[in-house]
Amino acid sequence: MNLQDKPQQKPGYRLEALDDELLLYHPGRTAIIYCNATASLVWQLCDGNRTIGEMIDLLSAAYEQPAEVIKADVFSVLEEFCRHGAVQIGQNNATRKSG
Repeated sequence: MNLQDKPQQKPGYRLEALDDELLLYHPGRTAIIYCNATASLVWQLCDGNRTIGEMIDLLSAAYEQPAEVIKADVFSVLEEFCRHGAVQIGQNNATRKSG
């Protein structure tokens, strides 16, 4: 995963509020991802058009935090989304250059 990758939500996942929590889930699967406000924003930004770097810049401005602080959070959230199969990163939606 790098700053030029463009995360894309996989079809079928839903983000819903339940009491004071945000839940990301797929109706056909049993796993549920509990999302805080930052994770919810990261999910919404995973449109396949924005790079991870652009997402970090947007969140850094929104939270008035240094990009390096936000970067760690964004990568952590994206790794969690990938682990659950909710997001595809890079493979078909980011241009790769070799070498």
